[in-house]
Amino acid sequence: MARLSPPLVLRVLSMCNFALGSASLAIVGAQASMVSGGMTVAQAAELVAVFALTFSLGAPLAQVFVGHRRRRDVLIGGLLILALGSVLCAVAPSYGWLLAARVLAGLGATVVGPMASSIGAGIVPPERQGHALAVVFSGIAIASVLSVPLAISASAALGWRVVFVGLAVLAGAAALLVWLTVDDQSRGIRLDLRRLLKALTHPATGTGLAVIFFQVSAYFVTYTLITALLRDRFGADTATASGIMFGFGILGVAGNWLAQRLALRFGANRLLYAAMGTMLPVFLALAVVPAYWWAPVLPLLAWALAQDVFYPSQQRRVVELEPEIRGLVLALNSSGLFAGIALGSFLGGRVAQASGVATLPVISLLLTALALTALTISRLAARKHAHQLRSMRAA
Repeated sequence: MARLSPPLVLRVLSMCNFALGSASLAIVGAQASMVSGGMTVAQAAELVAVFALTFSLGAPLAQVFVGHRRRRDVLIGGLLILALGSVLCAVAPSYGWLLAARVLAGLGATVVGPMASSIGAGIVPPERQGHALAVVFSGIAIASVLSVPLAISASAALGWRVVFVGLAVLAGAAALLVWLTVDDQSRGIRLDLRRLLKALTHPATGTGLAVIFFQVSAYFVTYTLITALLRDRFGADTATASGIMFGFGILGVAGNWLAQRLALRFGANRLLYAAMGTMLPVFLALAVVPAYWWAPVLPLLAWALAQDVFYPSQQRRVVELEPEIRGLVLALNSSGLFAGIALGSFLGGRVAQASGVATLPVISLLLTALALTALTISRLAARKHAHQLRSMRAA
């Protein structure tokens, strides 16, 4: 049992995700300071990509090697490694050392999100797991609003190294808070690479995990260059684009709040279909609406709400598919998320270079259609598997 009540423990766990989300996203805000300090734009971008790739590859493997240990201890350890990696980034004497320290921070992050979500899902009754996962995930939603502008201001005033100091303090504070307030004794089951492969190749689970990969790729194809899209396609100036994106972030947080309430009333499948079904016309609108600065405002606000309903609903669904190994499937889900970030950002840059930013929403629409297809296949496979289990029990 936790020393705090479950609702307060969920807030502590959301702070862990806030530290994770900030570590991933704040570098975007510090890039201008890094470039003015002598890095190339490509080098600054690599610091984001290497963190995402480390997380994507490391999250499921971490569950194999340490997922059977006490979840609270693993979470604290991951936060401390994340803090150490951030400190080493702050004092790195060269770009090579900075890149290596960023990898270390990414290795610590591999267990933070999955363990925080796994603890949160385990301290509430099954019917409230969707709500609990949305609360824990809210830390990343809030980080997406606050971390980039705070990093822009801090790096402009004090240099980019201070951003890494702040990330280290944030991760260390989260570790201390977990140590003082969370007394969760749960452990994951011992896993091996065969169980990892079995989860990935299970028809329902494998295609269910493909949903987040395709949908996050769809998101980042357009979002990575959203400022350029607003400027070049719709004629928005810098102040207007900043205002629109601030509203996008605020609506994202509201979307997470909405997801917490909807999870108490609706199943994960229904919420996922609603969220992705909303994003199809959003991307279509961004591709075809007239080129006025105000034209993308409503589609973008609907996108922000839908995307943050999508994330916790997807987490809830994969846990429901494999409740006995929820730590592993949450890690695989997080891995798919960061792989989607890497692919979407890369694909967006290539498409924009080849055919212009106006093409980006079309690619996002196609990827969302793939995510919906994967969800449908996963549902049918899960239904078939459940029928087979009932038949075996009856026999």
